[in-house]
Amino acid sequence: MNKFFPPLVALLFIATSTIAQKDTLITVNQDTIKFGNFQIVKSHESHGQNQWQTKMDKSDWGNTQIKIERIAKPKADVNTKWFVFDLGFANYVDVTNYKTNTEFTHPSVGAPMTSKSFKLNNGKSSNVNFWLVQQKMNLYQHQWNLKYGVGVEMYNFRFEQPISFRNTGNSIVYLDSKAFKKDKLFVEYLTVPVQLNYQPHPEKKKSFYASTGLSVGYLIGSRNKQISEYKEKYNGNFNLNDWQVAGIGEIGIGGIRLYASASVTNIYDNKLTKLYAYPFALGVRFSHF
Repeated sequence: MNKFFPPLVALLFIATSTIAQKDTLITVNQDTIKFGNFQIVKSHESHGQNQWQTKMDKSDWGNTQIKIERIAKPKADVNTKWFVFDLGFANYVDVTNYKTNTEFTHPSVGAPMTSKSFKLNNGKSSNVNFWLVQQKMNLYQHQWNLKYGVGVEMYNFRFEQPISFRNTGNSIVYLDSKAFKKDKLFVEYLTVPVQLNYQPHPEKKKSFYASTGLSVGYLIGSRNKQISEYKEKYNGNFNLNDWQVAGIGEIGIGGIRLYASASVTNIYDNKLTKLYAYPFALGVRFSHF
């Protein structure tokens, strides 16, 4: 029984490890048996009897050393990841010339806007992204990759002043006479990011990771939510730009990544308004991809 013990243990170990795998294949050569993703390697002996058939016929396993190894799967040139989530802070760079801008004045209140009118509550202005699918295409040894995907970017701009957005009346955006407990502009984009990705050690789960590139987004929703004595929601375009182009990047180790985006396009439509603001976001990406 001792003569058969080493090979039986080896075969049982591999059989139980690969029973759930599909399309399991067995191949045999002089000193190696490949069984699915595992292989049994037999050392050569001094008298040269290294054939598997010889060993089995003579039941001569006493001087044989058996080593079990997992065969590394070759990496696919295109890898796919579903459902990646981002959470971060949002803000914008306001470069509007308020000294010459008189179009945004409440028709009844008559209060002109200044740079302070659009100041945000930084702690409550957020960016949430939900990437439906992402892919990486190998460019060089899986260290350099082209990364792309599609998803939804959502910005919540929380105002400190009573800013109102409407699609009716003489003014689309104006400083309101009401006091709001909560006043925010929500904008949502369907976005396609394209990045050049670098990962020096792709075989390691906790390796350094960095990407940089551009994203193009199309406005699919916007609304102004306000709470005073009661809650109100106003949907509309509000003279917003239909398109957003941004520089993007991410950096990290393992599954903890920091991401950043900075828009190079005005959030407002230059043909319809004289407001100029360029959104940016910084946050955490929850992904190993």
